[in-house]
Amino acid sequence: MKLNPDNVPLTEADLDRLEGLLAADVFGEHAMPLDAMQGFLAAVISAPDVILPSRWLPVVLGADRDWETVEEAREALTLLMRFYNEIALDLLDGHGVDPLLYPVSDESPEQDYAMWALGYLEGVELADPAWEASSDRDEVEDLLFPFLILAGGLEHDPVLRESLGLNAEEQAELVESCREELPIAVQDAYDYWQEKRRPQTVRREAPKIGRNDPCVCGSGKKYKHCCGAPHTEH
Repeated sequence: MKLNPDNVPLTEADLDRLEGLLAADVFGEHAMPLDAMQGFLAAVISAPDVILPSRWLPVVLGADRDWETVEEAREALTLLMRFYNEIALDLLDGHGVDPLLYPVSDESPEQDYAMWALGYLEGVELADPAWEASSDRDEVEDLLFPFLILAGGLEHDPVLRESLGLNAEEQAELVESCREELPIAVQDAYDYWQEKRRPQTVRREAPKIGRNDPCVCGSGKKYKHCCGAPHTEH
């Protein structure tokens, strides 16, 4: 079977090339870095309803851009759609997403989960209808909790920090747990909304009445000759 080239996972060289294209002057530093972009696209793909490329592309690339050449534009968009499709297929297969992470800085080898989580939360904000408006608020808050923690919630949100009531050691353990379980959290959110998207089967509260069964009205007639018959008078 011949593979669709748009569904071929990106190689390291492909990622480097996409990163280089998005760092070009034409974007004026408005294009997302790849780590934030991966998080953003994972949330876009997992949304309560489909988000079309016409809505998410301007966020990823920046609203104002003028490609230097048609070939450059085609190459960047092709790589970007392959990146999107790779994430979508991984989630569809239940594999989660292998987070693409960079060091926090040149001086620190620590991986920057915050940038990835912030990208994810930006993708959540793009959803229409909103996540909170599409389901039980407590359930949605549980889904988003790991991303809020990784985005720096304990550091920047005193209300959240106070509500959890954790000491410094416990906070560090929570952050580490969220880091380890990030792929699971992404898959859980995707599965949750996929289930919500599926048409719900209407279940009968009572057994179906057979055509030859006694009519439920108590007339003594068969259902097909009584209430089950068109325009029956009795």
